Amino acid sequence: MNRQITNFRDLGGIKNKEGKTVKPKKLLRSGHLVNLDKETQSVLVETFNLTRIIDFRRGFEISESPDTPIEEVEYINLDLLGKMNAKNSSLADFAKLKSVEAVDKHMLGVYEDLILNPGAQEGFTEFMDYILGNKDGATIFHCFAGKDRTGYASALLLSLLDVDKEAIYKDFLITNTERKSANDSLVQQFREQGFNEEQLESLATALYVKEDYLDHALNLIEKNFGTTEKYAAQCLNFDEQKLAELRSIYLAN
Repeated sequence: MNRQITNFRDLGGIKNKEGKTVKPKKLLRSGHLVNLDKETQSVLVETFNLTRIIDFRRGFEISESPDTPIEEVEYINLDLLGKMNAKNSSLADFAKLKSVEAVDKHMLGVYEDLILNPGAQEGFTEFMDYILGNKDGATIFHCFAGKDRTGYASALLLSLLDVDKEAIYKDFLITNTERKSANDSLVQQFREQGFNEEQLESLATALYVKEDYLDHALNLIEKNFGTTEKYAAQCLNFDEQKLAELRSIYLAN
């Protein structure tokens, strides 16, 4: 994909435990879709059959960097952090945490809330219904960097498609290589604004994902619900019938 979209990938091609494959050009993930040229828009629509965008960002994030409208593609804003009543956190706020440990503690709390917060559960209920409802086209789901809200959403989908943990973690951690250039630029911008090296280290930590973050989320699911399927049934109104339909739409033999 054109460099205009950071952290873009198609979940198609990933194999599940039964040897079935996630269908290509159906489930796409990325960072924000800002200032896309016509060529990139055309590739998304004509090559990837994009018909729906799900934007997990907050209102202030969208105001600062709105997605490029794409003709005949449905745009949905599903503000997960807003539903969680989370406070607005800018990149500067992460820099001000002043230690890697403080950033890690904050991020573990975010991942915990993505699982257990009733507002997050409401948001992911809507997300799964949108995914289930797009039977013919492709959906791209994203946040700002495509790493935490998007990363957990991808892990949830892959888990419900019966993909093993190794492949789920591989997809999750690809973010760290895909985002490196953009992250280096952001850190340099803050350096030029006068932030010190300790603050920049905290910021850099917040710009990447860690295996520990996804570990925490998946361990919470196992501890509280047993399996992702049971969590989806209890918290996301995603019963066995919906699960079977999801696998029918998105898996190929």
